[in-house]
Amino acid sequence: MGVIIVWLGAHAGAAARDAVDVQIGPALQRFDMRESADTGERLVRERGMLPGLVGGVEQAIGRWRWSAQVSYFDGALDYDGQTQSGATFTSQTDTTLSKILARVLHQLDDAGRLSAGFGIGYGQWQRHIRGRGSVKGLRERYTAAGLSAQARVSLTRSEAAIVDLDLQLVWPLRTQVEIDFSDRYDTRTLRLGQRMAARISLPASWAVGPRSRFVVEPGFEAWGFGRSNTETLYRNSVPVGVVHQPRLDGYGVDLRLTWVQSF
Repeated sequence: MGVIIVWLGAHAGAAARDAVDVQIGPALQRFDMRESADTGERLVRERGMLPGLVGGVEQAIGRWRWSAQVSYFDGALDYDGQTQSGATFTSQTDTTLSKILARVLHQLDDAGRLSAGFGIGYGQWQRHIRGRGSVKGLRERYTAAGLSAQARVSLTRSEAAIVDLDLQLVWPLRTQVEIDFSDRYDTRTLRLGQRMAARISLPASWAVGPRSRFVVEPGFEAWGFGRSNTETLYRNSVPVGVVHQPRLDGYGVDLRLTWVQSF
């Protein structure tokens, strides 16, 4: 997801060492994606708000902290693009974003204000561009895995409140799109160009009980896919033309509200 691809949502501190922290809550993302031709001309823009749900589990053991986190967003976006003939076309795109991230951070200083580590993640982005009039719709499913370098810096830390800065840089491992043309052409899977992604977030948490915290986390992420190779397009296994996926650039601004309970 973006793609992308991987979600970084760290709980800002555990209620107790070796405790297992479980977190869950709602989220809202402002999604903005653009497809561009080889000339740089914008072909498509999709944007809008996507409601979602985030959750995860994590634990600190000594100077190490491991976590597994998931996010899911679903909604309809405004589609502003064009048909293959070049005519302007507006519609809506049913969009689903789902991501999972497993990561490990190591505390680098005695005060616990700086941690760094790595993560591995996987994400899916499903698009259903709705047809309108004589223009038929299109379904696409993007998938990507990635390795990430991660860091967390504690800006404010007290018994009552903690504010952290989370940073993430993602290297994609495998990116592709599966295109379903319905009955017009055979389904085609294209390998996409690999481009790095980044996310920055600012989780702030407050103690609301002896073993619970409330976290407010605004975040921003930038991601994209490079142009695919041009491949043969088939109908009933008979070549009828060629197809490629243009370059994609995506941006997301989100707000996540989670309740964290320590066990």
